[in-house]
Amino acid sequence: MTAFIKYLALLFFFSATAFSATAENEFTPYKYWVSFTDKEGTPYTLDNPSAFLSQRSILRRQNQGIALTHHDLPVNPAYLDSLTIDTAVTFYYSSRWLNGALISTLDENALHRISQLSFVENIEYVKPVIEDKTDLQEGPEPGPLKKAAIQSEKSFSDFSYDSHNFSSAHTGWEFSFSSSTYGYSVTPIYMLNGQHLHREGYWGDGKVIAVLDAGYLNTDQVPAFNNLWNTGQILGTRDFVEPKGDIFRTHSHGTLVLSVMGAVQQGEVMGAAPEAYYWLLRTEDARSEFRIEEYNWLAGAEFADSVGADIINSSLGYTRFDDPLMDYEYNDLDGETTIVARAANKAFERGILVVNSAGNYANRPWGYIGSPADSYGALSTGATDGMGLRVSFSSYGPSADGRIKPDIMAQGLEVPAIGPTGQTAFVAGTSFSAPLVSAMAACLWQKHPEASASEIKEVIIKSSHLYLTPDTLLGHGIPDFAEASRILDPQAFEQKYEEWLTVFPNPLTAQSVLQFYSGEINTGNIKIYDIMGKVVYSESNFPVETGFNTLPLAKILQNHRNGVYLLRVELGGNSRVIKALKNWY
Repeated sequence: MTAFIKYLALLFFFSATAFSATAENEFTPYKYWVSFTDKEGTPYTLDNPSAFLSQRSILRRQNQGIALTHHDLPVNPAYLDSLTIDTAVTFYYSSRWLNGALISTLDENALHRISQLSFVENIEYVKPVIEDKTDLQEGPEPGPLKKAAIQSEKSFSDFSYDSHNFSSAHTGWEFSFSSSTYGYSVTPIYMLNGQHLHREGYWGDGKVIAVLDAGYLNTDQVPAFNNLWNTGQILGTRDFVEPKGDIFRTHSHGTLVLSVMGAVQQGEVMGAAPEAYYWLLRTEDARSEFRIEEYNWLAGAEFADSVGADIINSSLGYTRFDDPLMDYEYNDLDGETTIVARAANKAFERGILVVNSAGNYANRPWGYIGSPADSYGALSTGATDGMGLRVSFSSYGPSADGRIKPDIMAQGLEVPAIGPTGQTAFVAGTSFSAPLVSAMAACLWQKHPEASASEIKEVIIKSSHLYLTPDTLLGHGIPDFAEASRILDPQAFEQKYEEWLTVFPNPLTAQSVLQFYSGEINTGNIKIYDIMGKVVYSESNFPVETGFNTLPLAKILQNHRNGVYLLRVELGGNSRVIKALKNWY
């Protein structure tokens, strides 16, 4: 019998305010962000984007009608060379979008020299010298397939990525749609009505998800991830915290997050997008919290852009750091002030769907969402339990400028996942509601490849059960991905869904209806069962019209307790069943 781990895995939620370290400030040795005044003299041009972007990244822009701008041009290499003339300075990475670079030095004179360069606009202290308590853990050597993807020191151009055949890896897969196949994952997936996309064969194939997290302990060893490794779906890795580090020997948080999207442990856990492709990026240092992690997130998002990712999943956020001088105030969470919010906006503007956890601070003094959940670009996701009810720790809104946040909700309590030992775990936190949405978004986008990131984001919100009456606790509510698909292509939806049955909104509200499609005039029967199998409602031989039929549910269930119900509809000798969650009194 499988041993089950039950624990709370809360997301990382940190923050900072601007604090600059220049020659006039007291010198603090270690890491700094250097901002440049311009990109004058750069050898890169917008006419030759293949010099700094993959073909897939260029095509993503073209397909969505997004023009390249000067923000896409890399930092002038001459500026970077000037930073490291002094051997006391170490360069880590640069940012196209914010035109800067991360460096470290223990030499005050070297920092003073850099501050005097004409093209240096500002120097910001982002992390002091601290004694790192390593979280590296020993593990067996990965096999050759997995070694091929572990190339943390290479640039995007070093990967044989553009020639990757995204359509051929899964031709032999035959997923069924019973609860025994989904295992414990049936509840979070059915809550999003994701089984409709799976039933049609959309499991995320061809879509690329970049995962930004704190580490992926034993992801290269746990058998539940073999489906990703054996078909080449792990496209590569990058460690922005420790450039020479091993992301598979660090933190386990990313392991759990990835499993919600891509793992397959038959009869126990089924990732919501096991056919998607993944980049595993480490941007979060779980050993300490400083402003540097926002810049790591920025670098990770830019890397995701450069390799052509479609979706960024981030179970990270920032409100507080170890240095109180870096702490954000609520007023800073206006969607465009923090470094990480600006990075999320830039990614979204370039056609990437950014899905970010709302945060787990509702029971703490902060309470509100963090950043980049506050950003315009992020689809921020709060947490419900398995009944569709908001979990008390799920951070609330609005953003500082009054926008509805979180945007949506998904299950974030008792979410089935795979831990670093290979065991099934039941985890909690908005860290795990976000990857459910990211994975189902990949399935939706696979079905509607012509849609833009902004359209995918919009229909996910529009399909949510509180779309017309959003609030600052639940946002727009729980998405219905079958409904989102219908919104994107209503005509094709009606023609194809002769076996279609749904409840919308679901979880049930006083406005919910049962909707089903019939190809002819008919009569039908309906029975509604509670979780114990008791029939709570039955109606026989009711009239059925050609096309879509709607049955209001408010009067039927208003006197019944909250909980799970099974709705069975019989038409012409065929029966269809759907699960619904009632959460109003």
